[in-house]
Amino acid sequence: MKKLGLLMIILTLSACASSPATWKGMSERDIAEWKEIGFNAEQAQAWNGAGFDAKQSSAWTKAGFDLDNAQSWKNQSFNPEEAKAWKTGGFDVETALESRDKGLTPVKVE
Repeated sequence: MKKLGLLMIILTLSACASSPATWKGMSERDIAEWKEIGFNAEQAQAWNGAGFDAKQSSAWTKAGFDLDNAQSWKNQSFNPEEAKAWKTGGFDVETALESRDKGLTPVKVE
């Protein structure tokens, strides 16, 4: 019986140590906004930590971008719609940036 109790304590402690992200540091309003767009605590913390709010994160994910890609495009001053247009046109962020700096725009694929 003592071994079973000890095993239960060890399992409980290890589960706590590897628990997923929480909503810590977010207001009830922020949590509601993240939940409304379908993000869990881990996703919300990751996007929020990268400087995105719930509305921005939703726009980027709806445009087909994960966090890393969204951050790369945003860092070059693209919004989600622009980034999607360039990406759909076959451009990566570097080529899109060079083309945009030359005054070019992506060709719309219909």
